[in-house]
Amino acid sequence: MKEHDTLRIIFIRHAETDYADIGDRDPSDGELTENGRQQCLALGEKLKDWPIDAYITSSLLRSFRTAVGVCNAKSCKPVLEICPELVECGCTPGYYGCSEAYLSRYYENTKMCDSLFGTERYTFGCEAFEDNVVRAQKVISYIKNRFSFGDSVALFSHHGFLEYLIPTALGVQPHVFRFALDNISVTVVEFCRDGNAVLRCVNG
Repeated sequence: MKEHDTLRIIFIRHAETDYADIGDRDPSDGELTENGRQQCLALGEKLKDWPIDAYITSSLLRSFRTAVGVCNAKSCKPVLEICPELVECGCTPGYYGCSEAYLSRYYENTKMCDSLFGTERYTFGCEAFEDNVVRAQKVISYIKNRFSFGDSVALFSHHGFLEYLIPTALGVQPHVFRFALDNISVTVVEFCRDGNAVLRCVNG
């Protein structure tokens, strides 16, 4: 990836998941398969030389573990931020993923991202189309307001919600274009100073 005078969001889908392996978590919160863990190692190797300024992940374990695979490949062991607003669509109502304490057992240098809704209690919806549209708008607005041109941000999320996030970043209505995103797929959107958004790659 060449340097661009843009704000770059790197959208990453989690690795292969076993939804029968939920431990003490919600049924919607599966663990990676052995193949999924190998995919994380491959993804970390692929991205280890990419300049990335921030790493933000869903609070569901499969997404967090995928982000850990990328962070572990970096020599600096960057901070990994947990963002419940990135959870998959249609999670069990009222379930917003794992806590910071739970996830920190997998990666020590982690912290909860500032709540995008401005409260400590996460009461956003993630089932209805309208709820997911608003959630995607909140996430993209947060990234654009927090970061600057020249920055790169990696967002680790899920197929269903990436189908909202990516179109929202591009300024089009979700589900007008459908994205078939593979496990550990990398899709890059860049925001330009002239106000345009550019889709650089899909399923890279």
